[in-house]
Amino acid sequence: MTVYTVKNVASSAFLVTDGKGAMIVDTGVAGRAPAMLRQIADAGLRPADVRLILLTHHHADHSGSALELREATGAPVAIHRDDADQLRRGGRVDLRPTSLVPRLMKVMLAKAEIPAIEPDIILGDEEDLTRHGGIGRSFVTPGHTPGSTCVLLPDNSILAGDALSGGMMRARIARKPMFATDPDAAARSMRVIAGHAPVTVYVGHGGHLTASSVGALQCP
Repeated sequence: MTVYTVKNVASSAFLVTDGKGAMIVDTGVAGRAPAMLRQIADAGLRPADVRLILLTHHHADHSGSALELREATGAPVAIHRDDADQLRRGGRVDLRPTSLVPRLMKVMLAKAEIPAIEPDIILGDEEDLTRHGGIGRSFVTPGHTPGSTCVLLPDNSILAGDALSGGMMRARIARKPMFATDPDAAARSMRVIAGHAPVTVYVGHGGHLTASSVGALQCP
């Protein structure tokens, strides 16, 4: 199994392959579909080899290219039930910063609009993604958004979306999410992620996190 990172200005998207097919986790901002399609080709795959597009949450920097990638690959778009209505509505959301730097970033980020998308698959709190053509399993980690979701891969690595973030100066050190609709739920979700003792955690902002810094999140 291989995880490819497709970076853009605002966040990272991921292509996961396992020799049988592929899964996209998050899609970046609008206009990033060509970069993902190039990565699919570089991995020796065709767009039709993508079986699932999973959105860890509804924010525009993660869902922006979902419509274009669904059209290019034919893969269904999946999102947790608690984020599904916002994805259907599209538009802007109220970002709630958790510290000073995100507070300064909010003015710019709040302008981004979520594309209105009717999801094909509504995820529950835990899902075997192979049932939907994907890889691994998903588990809900609310806090950043109500339906923020992580993906646990077979090698015990985790794709965490924005449930965690990397530090601004020390990118591989696990930090709390930059924005949270429910800070207490976000803290609990961080400990749930740490409890899996993942070998690697891939996040939307800040690079791959060190296992030791994620493990430390179990401490109060």
